[in-house]
Amino acid sequence: MRTRLKAKGTPTIKSALLCLACVSLSSCASGRTAGEHIADMPHWMGGLPEDAPPRRGTPEYDAWMAKRAQEAARPKVEQQQPK
Repeated sequence: MRTRLKAKGTPTIKSALLCLACVSLSSCASGRTAGEHIADMPHWMGGLPEDAPPRRGTPEYDAWMAKRAQEAARPKVEQQQPK
């Protein structure tokens, strides 16, 4: 008598691959990249921290770079006033 042995992990692997395919497909539907999705998540879920610089190519990035340039042009050592 022949019996088929079925691997115990097969349904789990199929479910995991199906979930991965669904997530991948849904991320393509929004027109944003996976990195943009991750960056918009809260920090506790694995997203970027609050003090991370803005994304390149956005108006916030240009303002941030201008602020950095002003900070770089400022003298770093305060001159002491003679007493």
